[in-house]
Amino acid sequence: MVLEGKGVIRDHQKVVTNNGEGEVTSGTFSPTMGKAIALASVPKGSEGLCEIEMRNKMVSAKIVKPPFVRNGKVLV
Repeated sequence: MVLEGKGVIRDHQKVVTNNGEGEVTSGTFSPTMGKAIALASVPKGSEGLCEIEMRNKMVSAKIVKPPFVRNGKVLV
């Protein structure tokens, strides 16, 4: 997933999708993309936008499939 706004996604943060809740397994800032990215365990069939709980606030993120970048080119 890719964070829509500012911030950094960290592991164990709660993810809320259209199909239920999940959890971030790994997250960091991507200097190539200039955005925060993460891998998460979410319910099957989850797609589009989701929300991640960061510091007791819900922030928007977009669910995408990896890889995020290949050979220096942003794919998402």
